[in-house]
Amino acid sequence: MKKYFVLIFIFLSHTAFSQGTVVEDSLFSPSLNAYSKFNVILPEGYSKGHERYPVLYLLHGLGGDYTNWVKLTDLVHYASQYRLIIVTPDARNGWYTNSPFVQNANYENLIVNDVIPGVEKKYRIIQTKFNRAIAGLSMGGYGAVKFGLKYPGKFFFVGGISPSIQFPGGLEDSAIVARWSRSSTTNLRELFGQTRTDSWNDNDIFFLTEKTTGKSLPYFYLSVGSQDGIMEIVGLTHDLAAALRKKGVEFEMHETAGGHDWKFWDKEIKLVLQRIAEMQGKKK
Repeated sequence: MKKYFVLIFIFLSHTAFSQGTVVEDSLFSPSLNAYSKFNVILPEGYSKGHERYPVLYLLHGLGGDYTNWVKLTDLVHYASQYRLIIVTPDARNGWYTNSPFVQNANYENLIVNDVIPGVEKKYRIIQTKFNRAIAGLSMGGYGAVKFGLKYPGKFFFVGGISPSIQFPGGLEDSAIVARWSRSSTTNLRELFGQTRTDSWNDNDIFFLTEKTTGKSLPYFYLSVGSQDGIMEIVGLTHDLAAALRKKGVEFEMHETAGGHDWKFWDKEIKLVLQRIAEMQGKKK
C-alpha cells in the first residue's frame, strides 16, 4: 500500500512539472472593496529560474468564474508548449464594467487597476505592451475587446471568442432583451443603466470602435461558431470585423462550425495560444 501512494505522488508531481503549475491566488481589490481570486498558470521551470515571461489575461463568461478555463478546457496542456504566464481573473457577472449605480461594482477597474499591476508585481512578467495579451469568451470576449479598444497602450493582442458584444446597445432592442432572463436584464441595467448615456457609450463596443484611432490599436483575433445559440453574436462579430477593417485595424475573423459551448471554446483557446506564439516567435 505504501508503494502505491508513492507511485501516485510521483505521477502527480511529474504531471505538474511537465505541464506547468496552476496556482490559485488572490489580491485585495480597492475597486470591489473585497478580495478577488484568480488562477495563474506558470510555465515549466518557473520556480527554478529568473526568466521573465509574456502574459495572457484570460477572461471568463457570464455565470462563470476564474476556475472555468482550467477546469473545462485543456488549457493547462496547451499552455505547456509555450513560455507564457496565463492569468484567469474572477469578475463575477460584472461584464468587466464599472457600474455608476452599484457601490463597489467596478469590474473594469478590477482588471485594469488591480489585477494587472498586482499580478505583474508579484510574478515574473515582462511589463510591456508587446508582451501582454488579453482574451476571453462570451462576456469575457466582450471584456477583452473593450479593454483592447479603451486601453490600446496596454495590449498587443486581443482575442474575442464568441464575444457577447450586443450590450449595452442591445438593451434598446426588445427582441434581444426578451431572450434573456429577468435577473440577467436586471443585472445588465444595474451595470450599464436604463438608457444611453456617456457611461453607456464608454462601454459600447461599436461606439468605442468608431471613435478610436485605428493604427494605435492592438491586433484583434475574432472567432465565432456558426451554430452559436445566442443568435445576434454571429452577425455582430462580423459587424465588428467590418468596423475594424474600416478603421485600418489589423485583425483576423473566423466563423467555423461550433456553438456557444466549451467544445468550441476549447478548440479556440488552443488556436489563440498558437497565434500569440506566432506573433511573438516564442514557442518552445
